[in-house]
Amino acid sequence: MVWAKRSKRKMAVKKHELVADNRNQPDLAALAQYFQMMNDQPNYLPPPQELVKHCQDIVKCLSRTTGTVEQLWQMLQPVEQFLLRVVTTVHGDVRHEIFTAILDKFYSYISDPQSDACPATAAVLIVIDESDEESALSAARWLVQQRENGPAGAGLRAALSCLYRWLYEWHGTPALGNWLIAYIKALEENERFDVLIETSVDNVAKLFSSMANPAPLQQKAADAIFHVLASLRESTEAFDRISSHVGDVLVNLAADSGQWSRQLLQNLVDILTAMVDGILESLKGDAQDLFRDKYADVILCLERHMASRASSFLQLPPWRTRNVCLPAVNPHVPMRKVGLLNLGNTCYMNSVMQALLVARQFSTHVVLKMTAVPYWAKMSVLFAEMMHSISTKLNPSEFFSVVKPPFFTRDNQHDSSEFLGYLFELLQSYEHCSDRNFDYTRPPVLNGASRLRMIHPHVQQQSPHAGDDHAESSHSRRSVSPRPGSSAAGSSSSGHKRSSAEQETLVPPKKRFRMSDATFLRRDSFIDSMFGGVLLTRVECTVCHASSLSRDVFRDLQLAFPEKPEGWQHSVQSLLEYYCSKESLSGENKYECRDCGGLQDAERSVLIETTPKYLILVLKNFKFDSKLQVQTKLMHSMYHNHSVTLPTVRSQAVHSVYNLFAAVIHAGTTLDSGHYYTLAKDSDQWHKYNDDEVTFADEGQLNGLNRSSTPYILFYRRTDIEEGTAPSLEELPPKLQELVMAHNKHYVDTVRKIRLTRP
Repeated sequence: MVWAKRSKRKMAVKKHELVADNRNQPDLAALAQYFQMMNDQPNYLPPPQELVKHCQDIVKCLSRTTGTVEQLWQMLQPVEQFLLRVVTTVHGDVRHEIFTAILDKFYSYISDPQSDACPATAAVLIVIDESDEESALSAARWLVQQRENGPAGAGLRAALSCLYRWLYEWHGTPALGNWLIAYIKALEENERFDVLIETSVDNVAKLFSSMANPAPLQQKAADAIFHVLASLRESTEAFDRISSHVGDVLVNLAADSGQWSRQLLQNLVDILTAMVDGILESLKGDAQDLFRDKYADVILCLERHMASRASSFLQLPPWRTRNVCLPAVNPHVPMRKVGLLNLGNTCYMNSVMQALLVARQFSTHVVLKMTAVPYWAKMSVLFAEMMHSISTKLNPSEFFSVVKPPFFTRDNQHDSSEFLGYLFELLQSYEHCSDRNFDYTRPPVLNGASRLRMIHPHVQQQSPHAGDDHAESSHSRRSVSPRPGSSAAGSSSSGHKRSSAEQETLVPPKKRFRMSDATFLRRDSFIDSMFGGVLLTRVECTVCHASSLSRDVFRDLQLAFPEKPEGWQHSVQSLLEYYCSKESLSGENKYECRDCGGLQDAERSVLIETTPKYLILVLKNFKFDSKLQVQTKLMHSMYHNHSVTLPTVRSQAVHSVYNLFAAVIHAGTTLDSGHYYTLAKDSDQWHKYNDDEVTFADEGQLNGLNRSSTPYILFYRRTDIEEGTAPSLEELPPKLQELVMAHNKHYVDTVRKIRLTRP
């Protein structure tokens, strides 16, 4: 920003104006000087529209400033005084417009996970009356409820993470702690406990450690930290993350005889003791002893400081998410591997179901909790029989008859990734329905996006942000592929990085494909809680460096191959990095920049903002042969990584590493023919599931296949996800137990009859 002279006027303050010829280099010193001059003229304020612009420029300038509290404090004073004078002087619609403009710009920075906004930006919170908690809460509610926060509340997570970072890095804004508490309460009111728990656990160690130095800590900042700790008192993971810091923090506080340190110490001891008591109460037998042994030093330290158990923060209800059935961790229980009969080119279904079965958090939840839900109930029976059948093969006809996509024809080969996408849409559409008196003869009713894909599977879908200027990028790069196995699917305006397959197909190049492009990630959806993630697309103007963001949901990532010399060996990791690599927008693809007010060259990049528990990758191994009119297979040299790291925003780095546990293999030279089978790992043992034949395999087999047998769908599990074995027959719901036992009895009776008829 440059502050230039205007034409001569009577009031000196009018001689300066903010101009936009150098916006990418904000100058806080010049900003402070300008507003000091304006503050020296208490009877003058610019016109309303100029005021709004000034306030937005303040937020922009502060977000790009660097320095410590000591370095910036003096320059922040005139800025805060100006903002305070504005909100106390103007009234009515103008005051509301200014207030909204400040919060809107403020939130655009803190909800951007890559923005690195300076903590000094919190100075603008002075416009919120610190003594009026309801005012702060109302503003926080507006941001949580009214703003577009992206799928899975991605913007909410980024904003909360940014506020936490500021709280332990910056002590120059008393209003920050008050605002953070208001924001947390707004999330609580909207039951965004998933956002609160995940983001708070990621930041809890640094928040806790900041209390070791109580001198700069503001009362409201301490209250915010206590609020978080008390609300996480049932979280074993949160306790584990702070356990190594407990001794140092308590010792430092105890060494200071001041009243403030004593107050902090007592609250911490009370809350931590409640955490230990609550966690121990939830454990039984050996698990309690293991916990006591692991955290013996922490427990002893707490006992020395004597908890009063009177902290008012313990009256806060603990944060809890939806219950997910975790599989029992018992690696010593062997499990029979059961194959699925091919009902006539149904290997595309069999291969997918074998992979989903070994996603234990998913399949365990299905058999324990979804037995009375349409379509899920059919899958629960199939999974239960696959887990506990005494036969070596099952007939999946009852399941297949209700989940076969209506646009699939019987006895023909179909795309396994397309089946998986339809299955997820079908299951999600009925997650909260009852199976009682359900009529499976009627066609399923799917939600809007799903219905369009079901009726017109070859129609490209529109981006959920169509018409939004910064979402244009998302649409041009990532659209629904009408045929997930086809590189000819869909169209793109992007001219960057044409893949080798696309060069042979006369289709506009596209390096990002997706099987399903939902408009939001449903937090009440079990499907999305297991397989759903969020992509963050950023477009940055190369002139003013202003950025715009768009967010999209994915349940898979479809990876195209970049153009490389013949003989080049690709890898799953390199395809992921290609998918997220930066590209230029220029020429006919220029970006409409709001700040510049016109078309400009820009740079677009993609990162994963919310990582799924189970990552599904579809390798675009096919190209369209215009002569043969079929999807023929690419014969690239490929290394299939057993561990991959997703390119994520910084806050998700701890949730970015995945291990392979299943792969659907396509054997054949065209997509419309050939055969699917699965390699899957369960309890540290790999098996090959080839319809009704199940044999032992090893992990090296994946990279030793012949050229016509290529991994097509890869299933990865995030490394922090706990997996175990399937629930025992006795743990299944009674109705499901009866069905499994009836199935086994029928099998025994059939075998007995066959033996009796033998000569």
